Amino acid sequence: MSRNFESKFNNIDALLSEVEQSTDGKKIFADIDDICSEIDTGIERRKADIESWPKEQKRKEAVDSEDTFVLNLLSMDEDFNIRTLSACNPNIPNNSLKRLAESANDYIKMVIANNLNVAHDILDRLAEVTDEQEVLDAVMSNPNVSKVTKYKIENKM
Repeated sequence: MSRNFESKFNNIDALLSEVEQSTDGKKIFADIDDICSEIDTGIERRKADIESWPKEQKRKEAVDSEDTFVLNLLSMDEDFNIRTLSACNPNIPNNSLKRLAESANDYIKMVIANNLNVAHDILDRLAEVTDEQEVLDAVMSNPNVSKVTKYKIENKM
């Protein structure tokens, strides 16, 4: 089950404000440490839960999820199809796409280049690291590609 950890982070902010006004900083720092431990435990449980999903659920979530935590984990899944499906999802975080772009084969690079929400710097990097025409064509057709990258690709051909 998904837990909202934002309230925990807000608690940390409140405690830090209290530290600035308090003489009992050690207690407050201990409270902050406890909250951070709760957050870490919650994240690890959630990660273990997601990793234990059956392949069918992972595939469905890779396509439909809006949860960036889920998508980031699925982008690192051992199953090629799940990684590929997560790269198609417009909600996948750009840091996940960047990691995938550096380690992926040309097919996943093409999928990343076709993601309409991919950042221009990732498209720039894809154009630098591949000579595969289908990947370069996908980069060129992405609306986020920079003019400089388009120019480089056009003059590479």
